[in-house]
Amino acid sequence: TLNRVFSFVLREHAVFHADLCAACGGEAGLAAALMTDHQMYERMMLLTGHYGLAHPLIGHAPRPIAIAAVLRHPLERIVSLFDYIRGRPDHPEHESLSRLSLNQALDAVPAFAAHCHNAQLGSLFNATDPNGIVAALQRYPYLLGRMNALDAFAQKLLGLFGVTLGGPLPRANERPVLPGVAPACTQADYATALARLEGYNRAELDFFARLPPIFASRPKAALAERSAA
Repeated sequence: TLNRVFSFVLREHAVFHADLCAACGGEAGLAAALMTDHQMYERMMLLTGHYGLAHPLIGHAPRPIAIAAVLRHPLERIVSLFDYIRGRPDHPEHESLSRLSLNQALDAVPAFAAHCHNAQLGSLFNATDPNGIVAALQRYPYLLGRMNALDAFAQKLLGLFGVTLGGPLPRANERPVLPGVAPACTQADYATALARLEGYNRAELDFFARLPPIFASRPKAALAERSAA
Protein backbone atom coordinates (compact mmCIF):
# COMPACT_ATOMS: atom_id res chain seq x y z
CA THR A 1 0.00 0.00 0.00
CA LEU A 2 2.71 2.51 0.97
CA ASN A 3 4.72 1.68 -2.15
CA ARG A 4 1.72 2.55 -4.33
CA VAL A 5 1.15 5.78 -2.40
CA PHE A 6 4.77 6.87 -2.73
CA SER A 7 4.84 5.98 -6.42
CA PHE A 8 1.69 8.02 -7.01
CA VAL A 9 2.88 11.05 -5.03
CA LEU A 10 6.60 11.10 -5.85
CA ARG A 11 6.26 9.45 -9.28
CA GLU A 12 9.61 8.50 -10.83
CA HIS A 13 11.46 9.77 -7.75
CA ALA A 14 10.10 6.87 -5.64
CA VAL A 15 12.45 4.05 -6.66
CA PHE A 16 11.87 0.42 -5.72
CA HIS A 17 14.66 -1.88 -4.61
CA ALA A 18 13.10 -4.81 -6.50
CA ASP A 19 13.11 -2.80 -9.75
CA LEU A 20 16.80 -1.99 -9.33
CA CYS A 21 17.57 -5.66 -8.78
CA ALA A 22 15.62 -6.61 -11.88
CA ALA A 23 17.41 -3.99 -13.97
CA CYS A 24 20.85 -5.11 -12.74
CA GLY A 25 20.28 -8.86 -12.88
CA GLY A 26 19.95 -9.48 -9.16
CA GLU A 27 21.56 -8.40 -5.91
CA ALA A 28 25.12 -9.15 -7.03
CA GLY A 29 24.68 -7.10 -10.19
CA LEU A 30 23.15 -4.24 -8.24
CA ALA A 31 26.01 -4.24 -5.73
CA ALA A 32 28.55 -4.13 -8.57
CA ALA A 33 26.72 -1.30 -10.34
CA LEU A 34 26.53 0.79 -7.16
CA MET A 35 30.30 0.72 -6.70
CA THR A 36 30.85 2.70 -9.90
CA ASP A 37 27.54 4.30 -10.91
CA HIS A 38 26.54 6.93 -8.36
CA GLN A 39 24.33 8.57 -10.97
CA MET A 40 21.83 5.86 -10.07
CA TYR A 41 21.03 7.87 -6.95
CA GLU A 42 20.45 11.21 -8.66
CA ARG A 43 16.74 10.82 -9.33
CA MET A 44 15.90 9.16 -6.02
CA MET A 45 13.91 11.07 -3.42
CA LEU A 46 12.76 7.89 -1.70
CA LEU A 47 14.10 4.36 -2.08
CA THR A 48 11.68 1.69 -0.87
CA GLY A 49 11.72 -2.07 -0.56
CA HIS A 50 12.91 -4.98 1.54
CA TYR A 51 16.56 -4.29 2.24
CA GLY A 52 18.49 -3.52 5.39
CA LEU A 53 21.01 -1.09 6.81
CA ALA A 54 23.93 -3.26 5.68
CA HIS A 55 22.74 -3.28 2.06
CA PRO A 56 25.02 -1.77 -0.63
CA LEU A 57 22.27 0.74 -1.45
CA ILE A 58 23.13 2.41 1.85
CA GLY A 59 26.83 1.63 1.93
CA HIS A 60 27.53 3.22 -1.47
CA ALA A 61 25.12 6.15 -1.21
CA PRO A 62 26.87 9.44 -2.10
CA ARG A 63 24.23 11.48 -0.25
CA PRO A 64 23.21 11.58 3.41
CA ILE A 65 20.88 8.75 4.37
CA ALA A 66 17.70 8.92 6.43
CA ILE A 67 15.76 5.77 7.29
CA ALA A 68 11.99 5.37 7.58
CA ALA A 69 10.15 2.15 8.37
CA VAL A 70 6.97 0.71 9.83
CA LEU A 71 7.29 -2.08 12.39
CA ARG A 72 4.84 -4.87 13.11
CA HIS A 73 4.52 -6.81 16.34
CA PRO A 74 7.40 -9.30 15.95
CA LEU A 75 5.43 -12.52 16.49
CA GLU A 76 2.44 -11.37 14.45
CA ARG A 77 4.81 -10.51 11.60
CA ILE A 78 6.39 -13.97 11.58
CA VAL A 79 3.07 -15.81 11.73
CA SER A 80 1.71 -13.59 8.96
CA LEU A 81 4.79 -14.27 6.81
CA PHE A 82 4.43 -18.03 7.33
CA ASP A 83 0.77 -17.99 6.33
CA TYR A 84 1.50 -15.65 3.40
CA ILE A 85 4.17 -17.95 1.93
CA ARG A 86 1.91 -20.99 2.33
CA GLY A 87 -0.74 -19.15 0.32
CA ARG A 88 1.62 -18.22 -2.53
CA PRO A 89 2.58 -21.17 -4.80
CA ASP A 90 5.04 -18.90 -6.65
CA HIS A 91 7.08 -18.19 -3.51
CA PRO A 92 10.49 -19.99 -3.29
CA GLU A 93 9.71 -21.42 0.17
CA HIS A 94 6.09 -22.34 -0.57
CA GLU A 95 6.65 -26.01 -1.31
CA SER A 96 8.66 -26.68 1.83
CA LEU A 97 6.43 -24.63 4.16
CA SER A 98 3.22 -26.10 2.78
CA ARG A 99 4.21 -29.49 4.24
CA LEU A 100 5.28 -28.20 7.67
CA SER A 101 3.88 -26.57 10.75
CA LEU A 102 5.29 -23.24 11.87
CA ASN A 103 7.14 -24.99 14.67
CA GLN A 104 8.70 -27.49 12.27
CA ALA A 105 9.65 -24.77 9.79
CA LEU A 106 11.79 -23.03 12.39
CA ASP A 107 14.20 -25.98 12.19
CA ALA A 108 13.69 -27.31 8.68
CA VAL A 109 13.66 -24.23 6.42
CA PRO A 110 16.70 -21.97 7.02
CA ALA A 111 15.56 -19.39 4.45
CA PHE A 112 12.37 -18.89 6.46
CA ALA A 113 13.99 -19.22 9.90
CA ALA A 114 16.31 -16.32 9.04
CA HIS A 115 13.27 -14.04 9.22
CA CYS A 116 12.35 -15.30 12.69
CA HIS A 117 15.19 -13.96 14.86
CA ASN A 118 14.91 -10.21 15.58
CA ALA A 119 14.71 -9.62 11.83
CA GLN A 120 13.26 -6.11 12.00
CA LEU A 121 16.01 -4.93 14.34
CA GLY A 122 18.67 -6.51 12.17
CA SER A 123 17.29 -4.88 9.06
CA LEU A 124 16.85 -1.42 10.60
CA PHE A 125 19.98 -1.19 12.74
CA ASN A 126 22.23 -4.07 11.65
CA ALA A 127 22.25 -4.85 15.38
CA THR A 128 20.01 -6.30 18.06
CA ASP A 129 21.82 -5.16 21.21
CA PRO A 130 21.11 -1.76 22.81
CA ASN A 131 24.57 -0.37 22.10
CA GLY A 132 24.37 -1.27 18.42
CA ILE A 133 20.90 0.23 18.10
CA VAL A 134 21.99 3.45 19.80
CA ALA A 135 25.02 3.65 17.50
CA ALA A 136 22.77 3.45 14.44
CA LEU A 137 20.39 6.06 15.87
CA GLN A 138 23.32 8.37 16.44
CA ARG A 139 24.58 7.91 12.88
CA TYR A 140 21.36 8.23 10.85
CA PRO A 141 18.05 10.08 11.19
CA TYR A 142 15.23 7.61 11.77
CA LEU A 143 11.48 7.86 11.36
CA LEU A 144 9.76 4.77 12.73
CA GLY A 145 6.10 3.93 13.18
CA ARG A 146 3.95 1.13 14.50
CA MET A 147 1.65 -0.62 12.06
CA ASN A 148 -1.43 0.65 13.87
CA ALA A 149 -0.23 4.21 13.17
CA LEU A 150 0.30 3.62 9.44
CA ASP A 151 -1.65 6.67 8.24
CA ALA A 152 0.10 9.00 10.68
CA PHE A 153 3.47 7.56 9.67
CA ALA A 154 2.75 8.01 5.95
CA GLN A 155 1.61 11.59 6.49
CA LYS A 156 4.71 12.44 8.51
CA LEU A 157 7.00 10.87 5.92
CA LEU A 158 5.30 12.54 2.96
CA GLY A 159 5.36 15.83 4.86
CA LEU A 160 9.15 15.73 4.66
CA PHE A 161 8.75 16.08 0.89
CA GLY A 162 6.20 18.89 1.18
CA VAL A 163 3.17 16.83 0.19
CA THR A 164 0.13 15.50 2.06
CA LEU A 165 -1.46 12.07 2.17
CA GLY A 166 -4.87 13.37 1.08
CA GLY A 167 -6.99 10.75 2.84
CA PRO A 168 -6.91 7.39 4.63
CA LEU A 169 -4.68 4.71 3.15
CA PRO A 170 -6.46 1.77 1.51
CA ARG A 171 -5.81 -1.55 3.24
CA ALA A 172 -4.92 -4.05 0.53
CA ASN A 173 -2.18 -6.24 2.03
CA GLU A 174 -4.15 -9.43 2.67
CA ARG A 175 -2.83 -12.94 3.13
CA PRO A 176 -3.74 -15.26 0.25
CA VAL A 177 -5.50 -18.46 1.34
CA LEU A 178 -5.30 -21.75 -0.53
CA PRO A 179 -7.95 -24.47 -0.05
CA GLY A 180 -6.76 -27.10 2.39
CA VAL A 181 -3.88 -25.02 3.76
CA ALA A 182 -4.62 -24.37 7.42
CA PRO A 183 -3.32 -21.17 9.05
CA ALA A 184 -0.58 -21.47 11.64
CA CYS A 185 -2.90 -20.66 14.53
CA THR A 186 -4.84 -23.90 13.95
CA GLN A 187 -1.80 -26.20 14.07
CA ALA A 188 -1.40 -28.54 17.04
CA ASP A 189 2.06 -27.25 17.94
CA TYR A 190 1.27 -23.55 17.42
CA ALA A 191 1.69 -22.71 21.13
CA THR A 192 5.12 -24.35 21.08
CA ALA A 193 6.10 -22.30 18.05
CA LEU A 194 4.99 -19.06 19.71
CA ALA A 195 6.98 -19.88 22.86
CA ARG A 196 10.09 -20.50 20.78
CA LEU A 197 9.57 -17.33 18.77
CA GLU A 198 9.18 -15.32 21.95
CA GLY A 199 12.58 -16.56 23.07
CA TYR A 200 14.19 -15.87 19.70
CA ASN A 201 12.80 -12.33 19.54
CA ARG A 202 13.22 -11.01 23.09
CA ALA A 203 15.27 -8.01 21.94
CA GLU A 204 12.76 -7.03 19.26
CA LEU A 205 9.77 -7.60 21.51
CA ASP A 206 11.33 -5.28 24.09
CA PHE A 207 12.09 -2.64 21.44
CA PHE A 208 8.57 -2.85 20.01
CA ALA A 209 7.00 -2.55 23.46
CA ARG A 210 8.90 0.71 24.03
CA LEU A 211 8.25 2.12 20.54
CA PRO A 212 5.65 4.93 20.48
CA PRO A 213 3.22 5.21 17.55
CA ILE A 214 5.63 7.56 15.75
CA PHE A 215 9.30 7.91 16.66
CA ALA A 216 11.84 10.34 15.19
CA SER A 217 15.50 10.64 16.08
CA ARG A 218 18.31 12.97 15.10
CA PRO A 219 21.79 11.55 14.48
CA LYS A 220 24.46 12.10 17.12
CA ALA A 221 21.89 13.55 19.51
CA ALA A 222 21.79 12.64 23.16
CA LEU A 223 19.18 10.05 24.02
CA ALA A 224 17.19 12.65 25.91
CA GLU A 225 16.78 14.63 22.70
CA ARG A 226 14.87 11.89 20.87
CA SER A 227 11.36 12.97 20.08
CA ALA A 228 8.19 10.95 19.82
CA ALA A 229 5.11 12.43 18.16
